[in-house]
Amino acid sequence: MHQLPHLKPLRQITEEKMHQIAETFHNADEGKKGFLTGEDLKVAFVSLFGYKPSKSEVEELMTKNQTKENQPLRKKFAEDTSNSPPLGMTLDCFIEIAKIKILAEDPDDEIRQTFLAFDTMCQGFITLDIAKKVFLQVAPFLDSVTVEKLFREADTDRDGRVSYRDFEFIMKYSMEDEP
Repeated sequence: MHQLPHLKPLRQITEEKMHQIAETFHNADEGKKGFLTGEDLKVAFVSLFGYKPSKSEVEELMTKNQTKENQPLRKKFAEDTSNSPPLGMTLDCFIEIAKIKILAEDPDDEIRQTFLAFDTMCQGFITLDIAKKVFLQVAPFLDSVTVEKLFREADTDRDGRVSYRDFEFIMKYSMEDEP
C-alpha cells in the first residue's frame, strides 16, 4: 500500500512570535496573578491582534477555558467555587488560542492594507506624486530622491504606476536580497 508523505504545516509559529505571545500575556496580567481575567484578555488582544474582542467573544473564550487545571486558581481566589465561572485564562490556554488565531490570519492582509493606505483614490495603482505625499506623512525623514528611487524599484513595468502586483512583489521579496 502506498503511504502519503508526511506533510508539514505551511505556516508555523516562530520562536520570536511565541515569545511575543508570552510577553503579551505577562504584560496584560494586571496584578501578576498568573492568569488573565476577561478585562486582561481584552488588553492582550488589543496588544497582540490590534482589536478589542466583543463581550461575547471574551465570554466564549473564558468559558472554553473551564478546565480542571483551573480549579486550583478558583479555590485560591474564591470562597464558593460551586457556581462561579472560571477566574481566568492560563498562559498555556492563551498561547493555544493565540496560535490558532495567528495561523488563521491571512499573511497578505497587511500588504493589502498598506497598499490601500497609499491608494486612497481606489485606482488600483500608486503614482509617484501619491507615494511622495504618503511618505511625507509617514516617513518625513526620507528625502524626495530616496522616495523616487524606491518608486522606480517598485514600478517593474516602468509605466509610472505601481500596481498591487508590483507593490506585493516588492514587499514580499525585496528583503531576500539584503545581507
